[in-house]
Amino acid sequence: MKTSRRYVSSALLLLTMISGCTEPQVKLSHTDLSEQLKQLNWFSYSTVLRDGDQLQTESGLELPFTETYLKKRHDLLLRADLDNFVETAAQEAQYLSIQQRYPERFLPWPVHLNLPVIAQAHQVESSQMDAWYGYVEARLNEARESKIVLNRVERQQLLDYLTPEITTQSKAAQRLAEYLASYRVRSSLGMYQLPNGKEWYQSKLNFYSGSVKPPEALLNKLQSLTSEYGEGTIDRVNFSLNQLLVHQLLAACDTRAGLNWRDGFVSLQQTASQCEQTLTNTERLFAVVMMEVDLGVHYFAWSQKQALLALQSRLALNEDQAFVVLKDILFFPATSFALLSQITSA
Repeated sequence: MKTSRRYVSSALLLLTMISGCTEPQVKLSHTDLSEQLKQLNWFSYSTVLRDGDQLQTESGLELPFTETYLKKRHDLLLRADLDNFVETAAQEAQYLSIQQRYPERFLPWPVHLNLPVIAQAHQVESSQMDAWYGYVEARLNEARESKIVLNRVERQQLLDYLTPEITTQSKAAQRLAEYLASYRVRSSLGMYQLPNGKEWYQSKLNFYSGSVKPPEALLNKLQSLTSEYGEGTIDRVNFSLNQLLVHQLLAACDTRAGLNWRDGFVSLQQTASQCEQTLTNTERLFAVVMMEVDLGVHYFAWSQKQALLALQSRLALNEDQAFVVLKDILFFPATSFALLSQITSA
């Protein structure tokens, strides 16, 4: 009798597995995938919102990097109909899938986003935000066990978001602020210090540059280019604007749609490579130095002092402006390499 039950249980399990495997998965076109990713990443529109884009403010919005969010994102990328994507779109979808392997999921608060303000604007329930604040603290604790730790600039940015106005309204936000105040940061700013950090950075470098080249070769190339461009005032960058610097340098270009919420759903590499508006020599120098410091910080272990000195001395920036550029480099690693094609094709 026991044997019979065991076989019946095994048969039922097998049938369940078979039915699960044979159930047809509806593949997503590029348009459908883009729209669903935009809805999932509703919080990203606080920084980049283009004409024609609309937000649906509805109940049930997922906050970043919760377990539900991660599952939904994974399922969407898994269902992408890559065979019918153009090559560049397929590469971007594959890049986003690969990024899931790296430690990002253990750092649930994207440091470039003021989530408390964004959530208020979208009327997210206070109870949902309180639960998320607790989740952020728990996740950061788990991350430390795997040696995944915020750097000092990231920690300070999160503390800056948790203003007295926010913490007096939420005990959970207050607890998170107290936790971050005593949080031990990692010694370096760069990605190289994270588990698999160099590999993670290399994957970003490959994607944004559109090529597979070792950082050493790229650094040598960039350093040889710095002497080719004269000095001048960078007038296309507004250092007080809360927007990616790459977006500002490409503002005169016709944007190409992308799938990456961190880039504002713009394909930066395609936008740069197909742009009819060329950069001035001053803008080229700015881009080259940004890329050089990006490599220096994230791969070659440059210190904050070393990075700021390079930015100030080579671009004639004041201290505040240089720090804005450094934060852009820290919050959006390798993004500046989307401009590499503009630089090398000159």
